[in-house]
Amino acid sequence: MIYENEIHPPQVPRYTVTPDGAEISIGRADFPKPFYIGLQYASPARGHWTIAHSPMLIPQCHEIYVCCACCLHGVVLSADEIPDGAGRFSMVTLTNENLIKGNLEDMMIDGISRIIEELPERPRCVEGFTSCMQHFLHIDVRIVYDKLRQRFPDIDFIDGYMTPTLQRRYTPDILGRRQLMRAVTKMPPRRAVNYIVNYYPVDGDNELTAMLCAGGYAIHDFADCRTYDEYKQMGESAANIYFLENAAPAARDMKRRLGQDALYLPYAYDYGTLRKNLQTAADVLHLTMPDCDAFEQQIEEKAMKLHNILGQTPIAIDFTATPRPLGLARFLLTHGYNVYAVYLDAISPDEKDSFFFLKEHYPNLSLRSTMHFKRRLLPRDDSRKYGKVLAIGQMAAYFTDTKYFVNVIENSGLYGYVGLMKLLDWIGDAASKENPDMREIIQVKAWGCHG
Repeated sequence: MIYENEIHPPQVPRYTVTPDGAEISIGRADFPKPFYIGLQYASPARGHWTIAHSPMLIPQCHEIYVCCACCLHGVVLSADEIPDGAGRFSMVTLTNENLIKGNLEDMMIDGISRIIEELPERPRCVEGFTSCMQHFLHIDVRIVYDKLRQRFPDIDFIDGYMTPTLQRRYTPDILGRRQLMRAVTKMPPRRAVNYIVNYYPVDGDNELTAMLCAGGYAIHDFADCRTYDEYKQMGESAANIYFLENAAPAARDMKRRLGQDALYLPYAYDYGTLRKNLQTAADVLHLTMPDCDAFEQQIEEKAMKLHNILGQTPIAIDFTATPRPLGLARFLLTHGYNVYAVYLDAISPDEKDSFFFLKEHYPNLSLRSTMHFKRRLLPRDDSRKYGKVLAIGQMAAYFTDTKYFVNVIENSGLYGYVGLMKLLDWIGDAASKENPDMREIIQVKAWGCHG
């Protein structure tokens, strides 16, 4: 990976670029799109997951991509970046000859069949991926998978999609999360619930998990399934609990197919939402509420002690660290911390209240696009301008060029009151010592994915 500053040192800038369009104070920003994103820039901070990584969370699942060679370059390299990723990844190359002959269904059926027959070990599940080109030409996916299921009745098939140019309804991330649950089928019910479709196992210390265990519920965590049978056991649960807005279609689909309740208990940093989440779970699943007052008192004490240590240290947050970057900024700012920048490209509907609160009370908070083309050219010198900068998230660390950062991706399993307390501990640890490996760490794709 080549860094801008390594080629062109900061003291000899190549360009004079204004931040207009790529940065805006929240007081002047529009909801939900503060930026116009045309030509897009992708930073070297690659810790978030892609559709090549997430199917690896299904044990004994084999991925087969059927698409053009130019698209395969990226996904095969992504798969190879995790342990045994290449061993669970195959591809069928779509050629001009297939397009001219119009035999897209046959080539996909024959290609996937040959791969399965030649694998050293029979997979329990296969997720096949079609690309934009097949759908431009109206491939009949149903026929493909019907034929494959007839040939291999012992294998579960999932229809996956790598179609970034066809985002009419769902983004690739949303559609991908829904499809990950498609091989879960109805089983005899028992007193159990699922955590879906998170990429990191939910930290077992949180108060929601404690409530569920105290109420006699078994918990199937999608991200923590160690065998394919454990994955299939999610079909026995009474409800699916999801924490990310992007997992909503998966929960709705499982409710339709399996009759399981869908409970949205989102990540949050405000006490009102945290209480509401627990009350929702208690009401639906007949659980006993914990002592929320005690948790909130502990957080207030921890936040005060940490503030006494950090003082007015500048803090930057990015959206890959947490799906609620504005909510986290709101919590920290209202507790006296010096959050000066949030890196994001759009604002979730769930963050509407936080957006307008910050817009009114902290109008100078800087919103910074991560993918606007100017981000490639703007200087990454906050750590030199402001001295010590603390970043929460890998992108914030890269763009501010700081070695003081919290290495967290998509909340990294932290949830609820306990998750917030642990995050404050992580912030304190990150602020106390430099991490000299920042540049190496942020380039590891799908941080924490172990296949």
